Amino acid sequence: MKNKVATILAGLIMALTTSSSFAMSELISLSALPVWPITTAPNTTVMYNVSTVGRGGSGMLEVELTAGGLPPGITVTFSPSVLRFTGNQLATQIATMTVVCTVPTPVDCYPFTITGTSRRESITITNVVMFSPEFVATRPATLYMDNQGNGSLLIRGLGATAKTYELEATYDLLNPDWQPLGNTTADGNGRFIFPISQTISARFFRAREVVAP
Repeated sequence: MKNKVATILAGLIMALTTSSSFAMSELISLSALPVWPITTAPNTTVMYNVSTVGRGGSGMLEVELTAGGLPPGITVTFSPSVLRFTGNQLATQIATMTVVCTVPTPVDCYPFTITGTSRRESITITNVVMFSPEFVATRPATLYMDNQGNGSLLIRGLGATAKTYELEATYDLLNPDWQPLGNTTADGNGRFIFPISQTISARFFRAREVVAP
């Protein structure tokens, strides 16, 4: 199987009630998305946004979030750990899932689970991986560019686990003069960012791996 930089979140819902429960508050859905690190500092922390949807009927709906299937030595916390729904309309709430590793670890390569549990329903989603830890450890860097809308750019990178990269820029690809803009270290899943000011004309960018002497 070819390695692909992709993660599929597969959901399985276990209905613990009968059709008579629809007048009561119920858990409707659960989903999660990887997010890029919020800092360029080297770290072993990976964060996800976990979204839950509930419907308020009679009474409050409380959904507790838990995770499983990650390697030993990794801790997972949710903020908040319990989501509370009231009212009589569909509503979405988002929690932050923080995965902390003692050393950089490609957690995206593990089929870990996230479970949302209320009093009468439970939903579990599974991270189905499409690439191996060996691939993540040696993956060449790929850059993505986000316009922040305020005269600045966010350069997102996907490379190899815990590798250090230097961002370089040039105005001309025919006669390139690559100038360094800074460096950063990828997290356990190979993600890194470069926030830069884009107050001058367009440039070309590349990420070059910094090899220790």
